[in-house]
Order: sequence, then structure tokens, then C-alpha cells
Amino acid sequence: MVTISENIIIGETISHDAKSILRGVRHPFIWKKGLWYGITTSCSGDTIMYVLSSREMRQKFYQNNNLRLLGIAGSIKEAYEIVLKLVQTGYNNDCIYEMKEYLEKF
Repeated sequence: MVTISENIIIGETISHDAKSILRGVRHPFIWKKGLWYGITTSCSGDTIMYVLSSREMRQKFYQNNNLRLLGIAGSIKEAYEIVLKLVQTGYNNDCIYEMKEYLEKF
């Protein structure tokens, strides 16, 4: 099951839907439709972050791997900004810098 971080970062473009998205994350049967992006920890723990689309997060593989949701965004660009904010506030593992470089391409 996906758990929600205590200090989740919500992107400005998705804030109007945040309540229903977070409710859907807690209860996958009422998952909010539409495309959004979740910034999560990896399946192996807190060592790296994933940026997953809402469709990817619905897959059983991700639902059953104890991911922790760190942020939600309305676009890949906004997801990049959240990753950058997490890095700047101290969530800094080596793999996160690789994700930041990957997202800079968009």
C-alpha cells in the first residue's frame, strides 16, 4: 500500500484536486481519474525517488511495495520542481541527483 508522507508537497496546478487524489491513494478503489504525477520513494526504501504517473501508481506492483508518497504534481515540469525542492531541503541521496538531471531534459 502507498503511504503518504507527513510533509507531502502538492504542486500548484494539482492543488484543487489534492484532497480527492490523496483519498484515492489511501483507498485504491476510489482512485481519482485524470493524469497527475506522484513523487515517491523507491520500492527498496528511501534511497531514491520515483516520478510515477497516476496510471503507473495504480499498478499492483507499486501498490504492493510500500511506497511513500512525497509529492504530487500536475505535470512532469512541476514534478521536477518538487524533486528539486526536496533536494534543496536535504533529501539528498546520489540517485536523486540523477533523477534531477533526467527531469531537466523536459
